[in-house]
Amino acid sequence: MSVSKSKNLERKLDNFAKEAKNELNNVCGSSLWESLGFVFFDQLEDSEKIAKANFYYGQLQIINEIKFLI
Repeated sequence: MSVSKSKNLERKLDNFAKEAKNELNNVCGSSLWESLGFVFFDQLEDSEKIAKANFYYGQLQIINEIKFLI
């Protein structure tokens, strides 16, 4: 992969990660989830919020794995 494509991919992954973190902060009401991980989601009052938080947390995990591999 060329350097420019690699940098472009990294930038896109950073944007996806930023979006996922913003959504998690909105769903959870704070950034406390960053230190507690997915255990924090069990304390959310709404099952829809729990599902949304798990979705975005999973997205972050995948992004981190991809970044590790490139």
